[in-house]
Amino acid sequence: MGTSQRASFLGRLLSHAILCSVVPGGLSSCEYEWKDEPAKSENRVAVANHDAPPPAEEEKKPASAERPVLAPGKDVPGTDAVPANAKRLNLPELAQNSAVVVTSNDPGYKDPTLVYDEIETSLAKSNDINPLKVTFEFPAARTLKAVKVLSTYSDYGWAIEVDGGNRHVVDAVIDGEWSTIAWPEGIKAKKLTVEVLRKMRDNYVHLNEIEIYE
Repeated sequence: MGTSQRASFLGRLLSHAILCSVVPGGLSSCEYEWKDEPAKSENRVAVANHDAPPPAEEEKKPASAERPVLAPGKDVPGTDAVPANAKRLNLPELAQNSAVVVTSNDPGYKDPTLVYDEIETSLAKSNDINPLKVTFEFPAARTLKAVKVLSTYSDYGWAIEVDGGNRHVVDAVIDGEWSTIAWPEGIKAKKLTVEVLRKMRDNYVHLNEIEIYE
């Protein structure tokens, strides 16, 4: 052992002896054997901890986090105006008399009357289904002049599909505002499907009212 190494070792041994004499309790007898410290290294090897819980799997996004869109169709600006000579259909009475059949794409949508009960503050909330579709089917074709929709709790878009073919789409409506698609000259329709798309947050569509005019 060289002179400098011997001096270093003796210095550490002396420090150890002093520590043993100063610390009260069981260290005074210095019962453990002095060991040279291992050389310091910047490279450390991680040791697996078998008792640690497994890493959590990446959280899957729920369906409601996926933002759907309306199927394409003829874009229309929408309007607040209903043609002056148009008359609102009494949908509750027509449904009660089987003069219109109302269905929906939501299997949990138990009370479709909420969206045509002529009460703006009542609403139907879809079960994480977006867009919510409500279909009105008449026994025979009628000449229709306008459809109005009101949806709340989010900006929304909506569309009308006539007899399973032509589609009319309003891309964006502000939360809580009525929107109208009008045909001043009228269109013939036996089956009318109204789709309402919630545009913000989750996919629970809040549909307050649908009005149909002839």
